[in-house]
Amino acid sequence: MQAAFAHNAAQGIQEPIIPADLAKSILVPRPDFEAWLARHDWTYHQIARGEFPSPYAALSDFQLGCLCSDALLWATAFLREPDDPDHDEPYDFWEYQKESLCYTGSCVHKDGSEVGKTREIIPWVLHKAFTVISGSGLIGAPLQTHLDEIIESMYDQLLWNKGLGLSLRRWKKHPHHAFYFTNGFKIDFRPSGHDGISYRGVHASVFAIKDEAAKDKNPKQWSEFWRAMKPGCVARIYSVPDGDRSCEFYRLAQRAKRSLQAVKPANRQAAATGREEESLESLHDVPAHIKALTFRLFHWPKTLMPYPFWSPERKRFYIEQYGGEDSPGYKHNVLGEDGDPESTVFPWHQFRLCIKDIPEYRCLKLLVDGANNEVIVNGYRCEFAESAGTFLPDEASEQVCPRSELAGEPVPRAVTLIDTVYRQSTFFDPDSDGESPFRALIKGFFNHVPGLKRGGGDFGFSGDPTELVIKLIHGKRERIVARLHLKHVTYDQQCQALDALDDLYNGFGSSLPSPVSPLPSDLTWGTDFGNAGSAVAHDLQGLPQYAHKQYDDRLRGFQFQSTTDNVDESGGAIIDARTGKPAKITLKELATDIMVKKMQRQELEYPADPDFAFFYPNHTVRQGDRQRIYKKEDDHLIDADRVQILAHILSQAMEDLFA
Repeated sequence: MQAAFAHNAAQGIQEPIIPADLAKSILVPRPDFEAWLARHDWTYHQIARGEFPSPYAALSDFQLGCLCSDALLWATAFLREPDDPDHDEPYDFWEYQKESLCYTGSCVHKDGSEVGKTREIIPWVLHKAFTVISGSGLIGAPLQTHLDEIIESMYDQLLWNKGLGLSLRRWKKHPHHAFYFTNGFKIDFRPSGHDGISYRGVHASVFAIKDEAAKDKNPKQWSEFWRAMKPGCVARIYSVPDGDRSCEFYRLAQRAKRSLQAVKPANRQAAATGREEESLESLHDVPAHIKALTFRLFHWPKTLMPYPFWSPERKRFYIEQYGGEDSPGYKHNVLGEDGDPESTVFPWHQFRLCIKDIPEYRCLKLLVDGANNEVIVNGYRCEFAESAGTFLPDEASEQVCPRSELAGEPVPRAVTLIDTVYRQSTFFDPDSDGESPFRALIKGFFNHVPGLKRGGGDFGFSGDPTELVIKLIHGKRERIVARLHLKHVTYDQQCQALDALDDLYNGFGSSLPSPVSPLPSDLTWGTDFGNAGSAVAHDLQGLPQYAHKQYDDRLRGFQFQSTTDNVDESGGAIIDARTGKPAKITLKELATDIMVKKMQRQELEYPADPDFAFFYPNHTVRQGDRQRIYKKEDDHLIDADRVQILAHILSQAMEDLFA
């Protein structure tokens, strides 16, 4: 019987198998067949006598069971190599693909471009379709064009192997594509669209795959995708990263990267901010079995590819194509790393060096839920740690060397200190001394620190959040020591928030001094001069309960689109060499330029707060007709940082807009 292996190499299948031939001789590679025998405690002699373990009744059934038990065996046995003009060769895999192909759990692929993601999806899906009776699967992507290659490649495989092609009972093409197989398996192909609504009505019991996942930016494109998964369904997510740290793909990859054990339900902090380090926005309102999914990360850079797909010549080609090894395009498409988004204002490689261990830092977040008469409060400190990193082989030296972007990088982590709920109806009401539970919470939660300080505030209107930050100044070095995040609060409540912080960090304490004997003050504030900012500033500078605080002298507001002379950090004018006059610049550009310079010199210190690592590197800019245009989403924390810089730089250089 062992002689039946004579035509078949011991290391693998040399040509695709026709199912009918499985009854004629042993076609399964020797190591796999012997492992299959051992698994069933069976011998060659029993096979030769026509005896087979239950439930198999013939050699063809026994071999088919062996092939179907392993996705790699099945694919090389029945699928044809698409790059072979005659399609006579078995489907080929690179070595690094095999582990992922045989992985049966949920996973995230963060890969370089053209490294074999689609080549893996096709055999993995077809293996499930032919080995799971009456199952169902979903393949999604942002656009139909992203799905077309997968659909056509799968259909080609069914054409090239007639034995498989007979199993396709129906191919529905309108309004969305779907494959129906004779064993009852169904595969739905759905584009995400702008809101994921095309995923509705799909019920995937075996798998749900999302390709080009980083391009799906709307959380609804994800939440609808998750809802299509029935209990027991696994998810496989594929994409080239694009550096956007605001998207669900980045967050999902971060969870898998850190080997978290489960996707936990959103806590109070997530409710207050709409995001959290260990929570995905799209998972806030999905069934428990989806939240319990765990993911494994696969990372395929081009450097794993064999010659000639990766070589010194190819490396030089990509460096020239993308403009350098440190360019976003090279990091995304070649290394499969997050890198920076295109045209980032604060590149991660610079910002990461400014993330420090700041023990005194505290963050307090409040969400007012008026419908339920609740104020949801979450406060935390941050722990600073550095990742150990992973290792990849260096193609030049053939030595093991660190290549992962994670090696030695800061890993932001929030440690919850308070997570509670107050009654809205009494939380903001002041007593006879002007104090309220709201003000008392702020003063009791944050840590007073001695030294020169500046405050910045970006005030929210309607659904926009309010961000207040306090910076401690040591010469040219600036350190953020406090952050207060508010959502759905009134102008009066925003006044209370800033004034309570001012009491604590300016040394006023909990008791209010007499208006006729104001205390010395060194804390200056910069605020935005938008609708909410102007209303709050006018109240702070005009209402009698704040008169003793001297906000007329200490609080300055700025309209970001106003133009001014370009100045340096000391307030000195920067002269345009062509005109001999001071260059004109918007206040937003001025503040941003100074922040970038100080970041490059590592004069800024930011806490290991996941929000800072999220917002700053993801802040992008594009060139408008007359000025730079900055990304408007997720910019409130950065704007609070900007205005405190302006309060310092322009304190003597421009007229107070509130005057």
